[in-house]
Amino acid sequence: MATARYIVWGGGMVVSVTLLFGCGGSATESSGRAGSAGSAGDATPNGGAHATGGVTESGTGGSNSTESGAGGSVASGGSGMGGTAGKGGAAGKGGSAGSGLPGGSSNAGGAGTPTDSCWGDACKCSGQTCNLDCIGTVSSPCSFGCNDDAKCNLGCPEGLCPATCQNASCNLTCAGGCELACDAATCNTNCGGGCKSACTSGSDCATTCTTGGCTTHCAGAGAECVIDTCPGGCHMFCTDGASCHLPSCGGGCSLECDGPRCDLDKCELGCTIGCDRGRTCQIGECTSGGCSIAPIGTRAEHSTLKIADCRGGYCSIECAPGDTCTIGACEGGGCTISCGQGATCNCTDAGCSITTP
Repeated sequence: MATARYIVWGGGMVVSVTLLFGCGGSATESSGRAGSAGSAGDATPNGGAHATGGVTESGTGGSNSTESGAGGSVASGGSGMGGTAGKGGAAGKGGSAGSGLPGGSSNAGGAGTPTDSCWGDACKCSGQTCNLDCIGTVSSPCSFGCNDDAKCNLGCPEGLCPATCQNASCNLTCAGGCELACDAATCNTNCGGGCKSACTSGSDCATTCTTGGCTTHCAGAGAECVIDTCPGGCHMFCTDGASCHLPSCGGGCSLECDGPRCDLDKCELGCTIGCDRGRTCQIGECTSGGCSIAPIGTRAEHSTLKIADCRGGYCSIECAPGDTCTIGACEGGGCTISCGQGATCNCTDAGCSITTP
């Protein structure tokens, strides 16, 4: 039996092909007719070029019936975006047919949901799990939309993306200046600064505002809103039975509340609360002082207003008639409660005084 060996270059790989010459005829080389299969593409996501089918040959008359035609060359590996299989073809005379295997996987990169790039109004998701990453620009930002029980992870690396989340769950990561409308949904925003959220009845909204200046409007019974972290200048407006919570503020934050909860746990300096009639509003700690609470609205109900610890001094509460108001520790002095007719006013530290309007 005679042999001839050729070197074939396929998909950037060197492949050795041996042709067999049987006793009754010579082997012929052809592309697209298979001996054994081209090998599968590399399954590593986004790793290389698409897999391509191997170059194949078939023998014509091996020396005996068990001798197959020469196999095709190795398919060039690579996955990434849906690599295709090396193709198997018909058997050489006396041989068995080759069978191709799948090439590379999709852009999922493993078992997780793939991240899809989008721009403009094409960034939408309905009723499924989506990872959407905006590739728009500041001058042409993406407009995200998620609804119908969708679970969305939204990325806006350039900032200024508007987004709507309705009857869905949304996680928005934004460089800054994004606006999220959340309706009967769960919304989490991780914002570089200056983001705005509008959350309606039945929504649960949380914002992390790493450089400050974020604003949340929260409206309707059952809506719960929180700005988890704010270095300063954040504002919350909770109306019509919505709840507001601001765990910490570096300074200059404000809350306006008409709901069952209105809490600012800790403020470094100069935070304010406007508390609607009949509500309970409190500041836990005002470290450097200058915090205040005042009534807003016209209802006749009585409110409960409290600054538990104003160690920096110069905190104040305006206590409307019938309200109950308290200032706790005031080490820095200068704390005051302006006590309206029929109000109950309590200063628990010598640095606090009660005055009448």
